[in-house]
Amino acid sequence: MKKIDYNYNKLVKRRQFKLSKKETLVSNGTYNKNYMKVKNKKFIEESFYDPMDIIQVKYEMLKDALYGNRSIMEIANEFGFSRASFYKIKNEFDKKGISAFIHDKVGPKEPYKLKDNFKEYIDKYIQNNPGVSSNEIAINLNKDKEVNISKRTIERYRSRKKLQ
Repeated sequence: MKKIDYNYNKLVKRRQFKLSKKETLVSNGTYNKNYMKVKNKKFIEESFYDPMDIIQVKYEMLKDALYGNRSIMEIANEFGFSRASFYKIKNEFDKKGISAFIHDKVGPKEPYKLKDNFKEYIDKYIQNNPGVSSNEIAINLNKDKEVNISKRTIERYRSRKKLQ
């Protein structure tokens, strides 16, 4: 699960000005890029409710479904979601609580090319050649195993394994 960086003071110091709410939401992964689709009365009339805050939108949608007497399709549409998305959100909320509203990191979670046999090759190569560069390992790995693994992938692997 992606961590929300509540300590954005270091970002503010680095940029020399305070982040807007939109910038903060974008930086912590809670920005609702479809905020214009939110048509719920609370989000239009009351300043407390922010349609750009995806966590707040999802939570209020589930509350409306729980305490309201309208169809799920109407409620989901009013909050900018499809009926299928509503049920997906509800199921995740039932399993994980409010933390389900924070998106996990998108994309691959680990290198998909760096299989165990290549990791063993890297470990042995480093053991036999202390001080070798990641670029040299990548070149030799490509020659010996006919696989194209970038030097950056090897650098990340080395830093995780602390094989410097």
